[in-house]
Amino acid sequence: MATLDEFRNQTGEFAEEPAAEHDADAPDVEQPDPAEEYEDISEDTPHDGDSEIDTDAYEPEEPELSPKEKTAFEKRLEREKRKLEETLSKQYEDKYSKHKRVIEQLGGDPDVIELRLKEQQIMNEAQQLAEQNGWDEQQYSWYIGQQQQVMKQEQLQKELAELRIANQINDLRDNPEFAGIQTMRQEISDIVNRSNGTLSVEQAYWALGGAKRNQQTKREAEQRAAVQRRQRVVANDAPAAASTEKALPPDVLAQAAAMGMSPAEVRELMAFEGINNINDYRKIKKK
Repeated sequence: MATLDEFRNQTGEFAEEPAAEHDADAPDVEQPDPAEEYEDISEDTPHDGDSEIDTDAYEPEEPELSPKEKTAFEKRLEREKRKLEETLSKQYEDKYSKHKRVIEQLGGDPDVIELRLKEQQIMNEAQQLAEQNGWDEQQYSWYIGQQQQVMKQEQLQKELAELRIANQINDLRDNPEFAGIQTMRQEISDIVNRSNGTLSVEQAYWALGGAKRNQQTKREAEQRAAVQRRQRVVANDAPAAASTEKALPPDVLAQAAAMGMSPAEVRELMAFEGINNINDYRKIKKK
C-alpha cells in the first residue's frame, strides 16, 4: 500500500520509470516528414511579393470644409498674401531707395544720365592723356570736342535706326500676320540693335514669340465675335416691349375705319387740343 512518504519522495509506486522503459510502453506514433510539412507551409503561406496591400484604404479622407471654414480660410490666405506683398515691397524700397535718389539727383531721365556719364568719361580720358603726353589747354579742349562729335554722331545713328524700326512697325501694324506688333516696339528695337541690324523687324517679331501672340490675338477676336453674335441673337429673340399707349375704344376704332383713318392717325388727332372733327385735323395737318 502506498504511503504518504512514498508520494512525497516519489518512491515506491510513485517513482518515475526509466526513459527507455517509458518509451517502450508508449504507443508508436507516425512522425510527419519535415520536408512535406515545409512544402505544405510554403504553399499556404503567401509570399511578400504576392501580397498586395491597398494603401488607399488606409488613407484617411479629408473632411470637407463648411462654408464658414472656407470663408475663414480665404480671409487668412488673403491676409498672408497681403503681408507677403508688403514685405517684398519694403525689401525692394530698402534695396533700391539709394539708387532712386541718385537717379533723381542726376535728372531722372535715363538718356540724360547716360549722356552725362559719357561726357564725364570723355573728360577723364582727356585729362589722363593730357598728363601722359603733356598737352596744353588747347589740345585738351580739341580732344574733348572731337570725342563729343563722335558721341553725337553715334547718338544720331541710334535715333535714325530707332526711327526706321518704328516706321517698319507702323507699316506692319495693320497686317493680321503681325498682330500686336505695336506693343512689342521696345523689345523689337532692342533685339534688332543688339544684332547690329542683321535681324529685320519681321524676324525679331517671330523671335520674340510673335506667333503665339498672333494666335492669342486671333482667339480673342474670335471670342469677341462670338459674344457679339450671341448678344444679337438674344436681342432678336427678346420679346417686344409692351406698348404703353392706351387702347382706343371700340366705337372710336369703328368710326376711324369708316372714315379711312388708321389707329395712329386717330391717336394723333386726339393729341391735338381744340379739334372737334376730321376736317379740323386735316386743316391743321396741311399747315
